[in-house]
Amino acid sequence: MSTYRYMTTDVITGAVRADTIPLHVDSFSHNLGGVGQPGRLSGSLDLGALPSQSNLLAALEPRRTLLWVLQDNWPVWVGVIWDWPVTSVRSNQLPILADEVGSLFLRRQIREDQLGFTGFDLHDIIQILFLYGTSKTNASIAQLVYQSGSTGIVPSPAPTFPAANVPTVLDTVNQVCAQYGVEYAFDAGFTPTSALRILLRIGIAATMGRPYSATNLELIYPGNLIDYAWPRTGSTGANSVLATASGGGGAAWLSNTATHGLDSADLAAGYPLLEASVSYSGNPITAQSQIDAVADARLAQVAKSPTIGKAVLAGGQTPTVQQIQLGDHATLVATSPLHPAGPGGTPGLIVDSRIIGWTVHPASEQQTEYTELFLGGVST
Repeated sequence: MSTYRYMTTDVITGAVRADTIPLHVDSFSHNLGGVGQPGRLSGSLDLGALPSQSNLLAALEPRRTLLWVLQDNWPVWVGVIWDWPVTSVRSNQLPILADEVGSLFLRRQIREDQLGFTGFDLHDIIQILFLYGTSKTNASIAQLVYQSGSTGIVPSPAPTFPAANVPTVLDTVNQVCAQYGVEYAFDAGFTPTSALRILLRIGIAATMGRPYSATNLELIYPGNLIDYAWPRTGSTGANSVLATASGGGGAAWLSNTATHGLDSADLAAGYPLLEASVSYSGNPITAQSQIDAVADARLAQVAKSPTIGKAVLAGGQTPTVQQIQLGDHATLVATSPLHPAGPGGTPGLIVDSRIIGWTVHPASEQQTEYTELFLGGVST
């Protein structure tokens, strides 16, 4: 079983507001940006069990407070406390809702045109957009640092981000990620000097996580897993995707369905034609290659029978989330009625998959500890 400690710091200054808070946490989630929405923590503070509430209430002030989760004294989650959804004071319970730190950028708008990205790698473009979101008065995030890197993608022509519709920074970044297949993550951790740190990583699927040869992460059922789910959603799959968008002057753009957004191998294998379309509403399209990239990125999400698997670990089993970097590859090995054993008792399912998110359910009087790992990058 892991032990959990909850502490808070000031968003702007980084000053510790409370080193230890006796929260009762139901769950907290961490998701890859560009793939999923910011994860959420839900919990409560038992006011009736505290000798003095005023200091802790101040340390949980909505909007200005970062809540940190330390698993076995290592930071694994950080988010902004947004809400106290109190419905009655008679319960002596203070409910707490916090969202991952990326949610701050849903409250940061692009109010000046963002231009001049000719020759820039997408890593740098996205980083500059996030930096813009922290550049105004009272907009800094004390512990946020940026990891250097490259996606290998240099958009041409260069994108522009007009302020006319006052988009949010996070919506704009997510649109860029959807167009080019880019991901990001706000990871809690320590600096080399053991100070709290939020590391922003940006990359593509091939660089955001470590391969199985580096992680050696194995998820085995029955074994370290107490359950797993393997849904196949052929109803949402497609093998021909048409992307549409509006360009400058109201011009319409269509992807080239003969060469992009097409799963020719699936069709050649005998699967019937399944057509879908996606309407892109982000930065104005100015070149055929851009709208073709939108079609290709969407096909990667819906090809064949998309699967977001789930692996469930009991408390005390490895890997723990502090051993996982979102985007890491793990081998799932399972034998069950859904995946019967093969010849000679070989496992019914052996597949390489990426960990694109997780949810931890700490132990409480109402539940035993368990962790759900969400597995992407698989089409069946």
